[in-house]
Amino acid sequence: MNTIQSKWDSFRTSVIPKNAPHVQVKEMSNAFFAGAISVINITDAISDSNISEDAGVEMLEGLHDECRRFVNETATSQEALKSES
Repeated sequence: MNTIQSKWDSFRTSVIPKNAPHVQVKEMSNAFFAGAISVINITDAISDSNISEDAGVEMLEGLHDECRRFVNETATSQEALKSES
């Protein structure tokens, strides 16, 4: 099933070292779920009857753009770190 928990489990396995301190894992989990809650709050706002379909689409496109920028910036940062070492 495609759940926030399953996405967290995958993220944790992929990103967090197995020997990471419990507090690091807990804080990252808190941040991960807070991000998910933020997205749910935004989608709830978009589905408000006062928001036109066009405005909702524009808001969703803005979210997609924001995520794409984050991915691109993260990839660029990772490449820069690799070239420094």
